[in-house]
Amino acid sequence: MSRVPPKHKQNLEGLLRLAVEHTGEDAEPAENLDNIDTQKQEFLQGALQSMSMTVDEVQYALAKLNNDSISTAEKLECLDIIRDNIDDIDAANSFVKVGGITTLLAYIRTPNRDLRPQSIYIVAEMAQNNEFCQNYFLNEKLIPVLTSTMNDTDEDLAKGSIYAVSSLVQNFPAGLKEFLRTNGVKQILACLSSNHSPVYIKAAFLIATLSSNDNSFRDLVNKQNAAQILLSKLEAKDEYDDKQEATLYALSALSVNSKWKLPSAQQKEAAVTLKQIINNKALADTCEETIQYARTVLNTISK
Repeated sequence: MSRVPPKHKQNLEGLLRLAVEHTGEDAEPAENLDNIDTQKQEFLQGALQSMSMTVDEVQYALAKLNNDSISTAEKLECLDIIRDNIDDIDAANSFVKVGGITTLLAYIRTPNRDLRPQSIYIVAEMAQNNEFCQNYFLNEKLIPVLTSTMNDTDEDLAKGSIYAVSSLVQNFPAGLKEFLRTNGVKQILACLSSNHSPVYIKAAFLIATLSSNDNSFRDLVNKQNAAQILLSKLEAKDEYDDKQEATLYALSALSVNSKWKLPSAQQKEAAVTLKQIINNKALADTCEETIQYARTVLNTISK
């Protein structure tokens, strides 16, 4: 009696068969995998084996995570395996449905400096443009937890938290509403004072993105004097600089239909810096977008 293939493998074979049937305009339907040429068969069987191994690897990693006797280093390796295989929407949804996420949520909710950051990164990648996972994490009350750790002294934890919040609020109104309810604006602005440049950059980009997509968010951030904070961080650089671009992008997004009340001295100093950036020939050839942001901001403060 032949062995019945696992259900997930049957499903994968069905999907791959469908792909083969619709390859090329003149492709003839394939009744089974035996009817395709050797090269395609080897490729598809390799893909099937790879996907089957992925499922097995994740299941193995989960089983090890739930074993209290393994070391932290081994648990981190398990989290790496899960993260490497969870960026696909179907895989992420299945991971939630089978309860695999439960262990990771426990790591996130407890102050475990070793396992918490990587668990948060996994949540960020699962939730990105994925409404099912966004809803799940919203109902699990995860946004307040992540909001509280966006400006943590641990750089990895802070960066991961901003990344996860970004995934949970972008294109998801319910997530953004919860973020605002939990003092999200105050927390994200606090990140602009971080000693870690990558944390500042991620925070500035999130402010820019949300302000570009949501007028009410932009207005809330402007009411908290975000422009003054960002302008105080602005520096003229001789070459491309991530922090400079993030600062200008955020300021440009906040400037739309806005009128800032700036101290006279800061306004004059900012104007000088912005003109230096705009007139920097080294930036002109490679950083046109940065210069355009600078022009937009200069126009706003010159009104």
